[in-house]
Amino acid sequence: MVIDAINKHDEYVIYGAQVVAYGAKTAIEYLTGKKPLCFAVGKFEGNPKEIEGIPVILIDEIPTDTFVVVGITELVQKEVIPALSVKGFKNIYPLTSHEEHLLMSEYYRKVGLFPLAKEG
Repeated sequence: MVIDAINKHDEYVIYGAQVVAYGAKTAIEYLTGKKPLCFAVGKFEGNPKEIEGIPVILIDEIPTDTFVVVGITELVQKEVIPALSVKGFKNIYPLTSHEEHLLMSEYYRKVGLFPLAKEG
């Protein structure tokens, strides 16, 4: 799970600056106490300049040894993950819809919202 991966790194970045990225940031921060260094994007167009005081910067400004959580929809991940690899990023964690579900379920369980049925 992404929480286990985050706990193995001192720092991380979330690729994306929209709904999936914000949800991931909120849950990861709550569950681990770790904020991302920034949100990274391929271009600024259509993205905020910051999210809750955390800057949004271009991925080209991020060192390639940084742990990157890819917090965008899976349809776009198919393009972005290979592009990140070409740029030299090797420490990439795709937040698939299943991973996002696990992350958000754990977050909601911990905050006491939306009681979820126990998974068998």
